[in-house]
Amino acid sequence: MTADNIHQSSFSPSADELDVVYRFADFSLDAKNRQLFLDHDEIAITGRALDTLIFLVRHAGQLVTKNELMEAIWENRFVEESNLTVAISTLRKALSVDREGRKFIQTISGQGYRFVETVEVVQPIPLSSSEAIVPSENPVPVALFESDPSSQPALALSRAGSPRKVRLIWTIAALLALLFAVGIFLWKSDALSPAPHLQSIAILPISGQGTEEFVLQGMTESIIARASGRIVVRPINSVLRYIGTPADAVRVSREQAVDAVVVGVLKQDASSSKLDLKLVLATGRTLWSKSFTSGPSDLQQLQETASLALNDELLHFTAHSLVPAKRQDHRHIPSGQAYRLYMRGRYLWNLRTDEGLHQGVEYFRQSIAADPDYALAYAGLADSYVLQGATAAKADARAAALSAIHLDPDLAEPHASLGMIYFFGDWNAPQAEKEFQRSIALNPNYATAHEWYGLELAASGDLSKAPYQMQLAQNLDPLSLVIGTDVGWTKYLQRDYDGAITEYQRVLEIDPAFVRALVRMGYARLRKGDTAGAVQQMRAAQKLTKAPYVLALLGYAEAMNGDKASAENILRQLRASSGNNDGKNVPSFELSLICIALHRDEEALQLLNEAVEEHATGLAYAKVDPSLDPLRGDPRFVHILAKMQF
Repeated sequence: MTADNIHQSSFSPSADELDVVYRFADFSLDAKNRQLFLDHDEIAITGRALDTLIFLVRHAGQLVTKNELMEAIWENRFVEESNLTVAISTLRKALSVDREGRKFIQTISGQGYRFVETVEVVQPIPLSSSEAIVPSENPVPVALFESDPSSQPALALSRAGSPRKVRLIWTIAALLALLFAVGIFLWKSDALSPAPHLQSIAILPISGQGTEEFVLQGMTESIIARASGRIVVRPINSVLRYIGTPADAVRVSREQAVDAVVVGVLKQDASSSKLDLKLVLATGRTLWSKSFTSGPSDLQQLQETASLALNDELLHFTAHSLVPAKRQDHRHIPSGQAYRLYMRGRYLWNLRTDEGLHQGVEYFRQSIAADPDYALAYAGLADSYVLQGATAAKADARAAALSAIHLDPDLAEPHASLGMIYFFGDWNAPQAEKEFQRSIALNPNYATAHEWYGLELAASGDLSKAPYQMQLAQNLDPLSLVIGTDVGWTKYLQRDYDGAITEYQRVLEIDPAFVRALVRMGYARLRKGDTAGAVQQMRAAQKLTKAPYVLALLGYAEAMNGDKASAENILRQLRASSGNNDGKNVPSFELSLICIALHRDEEALQLLNEAVEEHATGLAYAKVDPSLDPLRGDPRFVHILAKMQF
């Protein structure tokens, strides 16, 4: 801190730096007790926003870079810069209540922030040595007199022997009374503390000895789905990494940038099932806990009961401006067999692998066969077909999504899946947007709906609105590899190649083997002119998967890098394997890119026409994809776009 901004210039960070109160304008910031006051009124602010304020105030007058803030507040955890932006926005709103309308936090464009208000540091003043309290050699138990109260001072005086000792006795008595009062206060502190305001929570994977993992994960996902809409809830993919680890709510709150954590434990025996839930603040304080019991095979009913109770409790800690989540009392309770099959299918779906998706489809089908009225099973089936992306499965995906919506119109997931079918399968942008918007209205916290909506907006050429939806998706699920990669893809389509590469690098820091990010990084490097780097990215991806489209993109990169022989060889290899590739068709769109790089425009246009007939997913971005720029002046390419009617 500078002397101009801190009145107590001797202050420096130390082990005792929390034991101070910072004063600026009409505000007082109690760092130790984590409280902010305007005059005598407490301002509600918690979590990372409060940590950010304390750090900025400690460094008042100094430029604090974004990296410094993120490292200090999130302790080198992988978080997006958007987390810091949200914290700063929260602070500015909290500090805007100042009557003089001061602006306390200055943004230094492209660098960071500066706390610009003068700050005064107030520290506790210790007793001097001459005022130190020394116990009397003959202490008098003043609180235990049984004689007439009027005689107590005289008795105390006669025993103490001097006015100084009398003052000492009364001082000790006062301190004992104060300590007693503090003890009572601390004992009742939970009851006396004001209800915290929660904006976001993470629901940890339910743990339980002897219970199959897919059952525990399925119950967790269902509770997350029920809580969403009332408060920001981290999606299942963000919390799966905590499976098998101790339930440390403080650590999870910090890593997930949330205000509280829900911890659940399932206990089962031959006669009953018991689910214990508790809601724990980022500080470690337990806000609420409750146990729920059911028969050994009634897990769906147990989970529903617990979900409703948690949702009712969250009403006490969430803003009234939030739209209350609908109670799901009407929701169909499936048979035990159907529920377990569904949970196994969701478990496999969350793996996001080709094998997992194919196996998941079979479990969802078996769940539907066990209970034809189970809407969630149809929704899971639709989601699986959508992620598989096979044209042949489009009709099945549509039927599954429509069945789920018919059985339960309040489910957000099938509306998002139907939107994706309209987008990738039909190239029907208006209907896709309608379904995405409906999904988001039903569950504003469904990150995938925001992600897919952002992709559709980008493909339609609405590159001003697309980043907003992608940012919402990333804020809801900051650790998602898929969403992080698609944020980069949106930047790529905006021709912000440096920004795209940055996003891909963040994803690959988490998982260096994430094929989609490797491939998309290759695209961006090509546009930057780093053709050798692009070849390296595509080769790395090709080593991890046998998918034909990745081999085709390697051929594209080789051609752009000037190695026409390798590109021609890959083109021949793919054409020879057409129809004999374990059911995986050779993609016409990616083959067209090789031809574009080889300056064989006639072949490229023919392949693009075939891609139109295939409804190739890659062609959905034809309006804005920079890789197709060499053909944009050709009337035949304009005709292809017109045929798509997208």
